[in-house]
Amino acid sequence: MIGIAVPSFASEVYIDQAGNSTNVNVLQQNGNNRINTEAAPMIVNGNDINVEIVQDGDGNVADIFIQVSANDTNYEYRVEGDLNEVLSNISGGVDNNFVAAVIGNDNTITLCKDYTNGNCSGIQVNLTDTTLNLTGNNNEINFALDAASATNVFNVGQTTPSDFNVINLTQTTSSGHIVHVDIDGDTNTVDIVQH
Repeated sequence: MIGIAVPSFASEVYIDQAGNSTNVNVLQQNGNNRINTEAAPMIVNGNDINVEIVQDGDGNVADIFIQVSANDTNYEYRVEGDLNEVLSNISGGVDNNFVAAVIGNDNTITLCKDYTNGNCSGIQVNLTDTTLNLTGNNNEINFALDAASATNVFNVGQTTPSDFNVINLTQTTSSGHIVHVDIDGDTNTVDIVQH
């Protein structure tokens, strides 16, 4: 006898929300999307936080942790495709913005202070703007943000769909960093470190 494990979630959303003036808008279509597991739900805790997630396709996952003192944080994640995953942790700071628009399959995005051995520690900086426009498959994008007042724009596959790229951005210490990256093509590895 052969047993096959089949994901039991079907467009499930689990939210643990506390705080004032928090708006959470979630739209999931075509089934098997998920915000997080029942055992570890998305947590939104703080003041004036806006989170909007739109997922279209099967098997998408959003693991989002925004906790106390993350005031005036705007977080928007839009994805069209299958098996995309975003992992983020914002644990403080004022007026931080993250916008991601993803079209494609099997892309992974992390937004953290640092991401080490699968652990995503919380961003605590102020006035950081990060925008990602991604069209392609099997890309890995890692944002390790530990420097305030940074503006980051990443356009991947905006001229032609781009696959198997790895992009790592690390910002530490100083404030006022600016990064603008445009990538079209496959199998590029880009490492940017700003101190």
